[in-house]
Parts: sequence; C-alpha cells; structure tokens
Amino acid sequence: MGTTGQSVADVMTTDPVVIESGASLETADLVLRSTFIKGIPVVDDQGRLVGTISHAHLAAHRFAEVDRNRAEIESVPAERTEQTD
Repeated sequence: MGTTGQSVADVMTTDPVVIESGASLETADLVLRSTFIKGIPVVDDQGRLVGTISHAHLAAHRFAEVDRNRAEIESVPAERTEQTD
C-alpha cells in the first residue's frame, strides 16, 4: 500500500467539516450533499466530538419515519361508504 512509516496524522484532514449536535437533520443532509463527504463529525457546544452522522444514518431515519407513518395510517379504521345505484 506504500504507507510504511506514515501515521494517520500525516494524511488526515486537519480542519474537518463538523456539525453541532443541535443542528437539524435537514442541515446535516445539506452539508453532506454539498461537501461530497460520507460522514461528518458531530460536536457539542464545546467543540468536543460526540459522534458522527452519515448518509446511511439519515436514510435509516427516513425509512423508520415512513414505517411509523404507514403503521399509523394502517391503524386507522377505514370508513365504509355506501354505494348508490
């Protein structure tokens, strides 16, 4: 691989794109799309790393939301309508 003798510090990004933990999911999606990166470090209000967010996290959240909405819709009894001739 040709990386003998190098460390992560030799090749890492020293000024990474980060997002605050209180940012909206819409903002995270926008940042991910506009920067073409796969994941963003999430920091607290002190700038400390608290996690990461990725396209996969957002997609999983959207699918879970769709499933919740579908279950809610399916739990509503269908109204019976009378047909008139």
